Amino acid sequence: PWQARLPNGKNGGGPIEHLKEVIIEDSLGICDELDRRMQHLVDTYHDEWAEVVKDPARRAKFKQFINTDENQTREQMIEFVDMRGQLRPANWPADGQPQTNWKPEEDVFSRSEKTWKSVGKVSDFAPNVGSTILYGESQLAVFNNEKRGEWYCTQNMCPHKQAFVLSQGIIGDDSGTPKVACPLHKKQFALEDGHQLDGDLSLITFPVKIVGDNVMVELPSEEEVNAILGTHGLRVKHSSSGCVDISNDPLEKEILNGVAGLTNATFART
Repeated sequence: PWQARLPNGKNGGGPIEHLKEVIIEDSLGICDELDRRMQHLVDTYHDEWAEVVKDPARRAKFKQFINTDENQTREQMIEFVDMRGQLRPANWPADGQPQTNWKPEEDVFSRSEKTWKSVGKVSDFAPNVGSTILYGESQLAVFNNEKRGEWYCTQNMCPHKQAFVLSQGIIGDDSGTPKVACPLHKKQFALEDGHQLDGDLSLITFPVKIVGDNVMVELPSEEEVNAILGTHGLRVKHSSSGCVDISNDPLEKEILNGVAGLTNATFART
């Protein structure tokens, strides 16, 4: 039996006496060691997130937008619905439903007057990842590809499901083409011109340049960018068809009609 494999107690007792000495009297010092280890944990414990909140420099790394303290709430980006007394995000519509696979008109801002805007310092943007900036009410993603010594700026909304997540995607390289992969469904987009590497979707891109320590992005007016990329207009909304574009802004129509007019004029000349 297992008792036979145990040593006898120190006072001449049998194996059961030995177990009593180890468990109750802590003859091997096991309990004492565990107590010392637990006390060490108590003495050295600190709340890492509390330390971040108290430290402005570290807290700044967790800002929603690099260039402003303004925030957009989750409700501004996606509608929440009540299910059995609990809130959950509205369902994404299936591929092929209205407002999935969002596609901008080609050269949608071709007629727009653009200016260079400072969106932060170089040190504000972590290397080899994306960061989000807010322009008006539009979310844009800025990518500091330090490995290639290049910078890119695109819309932050993935056109597949209209989720504002591209800045969180992994950046990489596809046969020499710098790319970002959407963190949700892994759709891959070229960072230089926005075309999808594994499909027919595309992103709107904006030129970036570095002037001294300033990151500059060439952008149309806030009103024009908001008309196409404004969070309010691309918000995932609960309905029978799923995601609905609720902007229908007159300026949006003007921009898109202008692009269509230029395209038709080009075809007419050819």
